[in-house]
Amino acid sequence: MSDIDAPHEATIDDVGADQSPSTAVRRRRRPSIEMVLISAGLALGLMMVVLGFMSATTGRDALGYPDQIIGVSPAPNDRQVLSQTEISVDLIDGYEAELILDGITIPTTRLEDASPQEVRPGQQIELPKTAIYDQGNSLIRFEPTEGAAVEKYDVGVHRVTVLFWKIEE
Repeated sequence: MSDIDAPHEATIDDVGADQSPSTAVRRRRRPSIEMVLISAGLALGLMMVVLGFMSATTGRDALGYPDQIIGVSPAPNDRQVLSQTEISVDLIDGYEAELILDGITIPTTRLEDASPQEVRPGQQIELPKTAIYDQGNSLIRFEPTEGAAVEKYDVGVHRVTVLFWKIEE
């Protein structure tokens, strides 16, 4: 049997005379520069992700709507809007509005003025070809139709302006 195959045992006598087993110095391995740089890069990347999430502006804050506007449809910068898509603006209670589409002021009709006083169940009512303002829901909407101020959207970018004001009671 060679020395390589022989079992080895360490006894207390094998420890140097100046060292006891409890005070034996363990050699620490120095961290390599590559490991330090990789760790610093990962920490920096994680910190940037956390800061990105904390500083992100999303939802209503990102749109920059005034406090009086609850929502708009279609949303700003929508890319694919059909030529007959309805424009609607939802306001907080107590406000009224009118729409301006590409510089054309759309006439507005109040919903209560557009519908007859006596409506039978299931009866269809004919709405005017204007923007319709529903005071009960504080909602103004306009759908391009034949005979309206705007009959359809041409291809390209369009600008809708909403003028709103507080209703005096």
